[in-house]
Amino acid sequence: MDSSVVTREAARVELGAGAVLKETWRLYKRLFVRSLVLGLVVFGTVRLVDGLSRTGHGSAVAAMGLLSIVLSFAGVALLEGGLVEIVRGLHDDGDADESFGGVMQNAGGRLGKLVAVSLLTGLGIGLGLVLLVVPGLVLMTRWAVAVPVAMLEDGSAREALRRSREIVDGNSWPVFWVLAATAALTFVVWIPFVAASSGSGLFASWIAMTIASALTLPYSAHAITVVYYALTEPGRPVALEPGERWRSVWDEDAGS
Repeated sequence: MDSSVVTREAARVELGAGAVLKETWRLYKRLFVRSLVLGLVVFGTVRLVDGLSRTGHGSAVAAMGLLSIVLSFAGVALLEGGLVEIVRGLHDDGDADESFGGVMQNAGGRLGKLVAVSLLTGLGIGLGLVLLVVPGLVLMTRWAVAVPVAMLEDGSAREALRRSREIVDGNSWPVFWVLAATAALTFVVWIPFVAASSGSGLFASWIAMTIASALTLPYSAHAITVVYYALTEPGRPVALEPGERWRSVWDEDAGS
């Protein structure tokens, strides 16, 4: 991925939550296998370390517990960045089929910023929810597309939060309903896996929680990526169909 991505100005458009969710589902189905494999690899590792941290003794428990926390933040940030990168490829070329290694390498190149964004949003939203609930929901909405911004645009983690607020401005309610719908869907999908892992051994719990996470996080990640592109480039498809390649006005002028 070119590191000098040009910052996109958010167009003042009226976002439709229903249209976003429809496009998200289409994207989720199209990228299901790739997204699932990425999720299984990342969450399989994270959940395994977390499970092992509960079986040790003494200082080993503390060390494994710390490693589990670090891997959780880094792993989720890496996965979200990788999923954004996959969609970015299809945004430019409908036949884009970057390898697992290539996707992880590009996301890893921005891992520090992605982790910082995750920490800042987690702390801010968590504090807002604990204090008065509503401020947390407001921040959650304003910072909804911070991850795509961090992955696709230049600037620091703090600038990604500011940029996300600018993009969402004027469409807060539709973005909130997209987030609420994805959260509700995630909750519903998780129920049978939580029930299946209840009272089960470490291995069964690891399998159930890994699959549940690998199934649900890609949908949420695709949803915020769709929101990002819908608000910054409303006249352009989020993902091109196979055989299509985007030609900008600059390309057309150069070819004429």
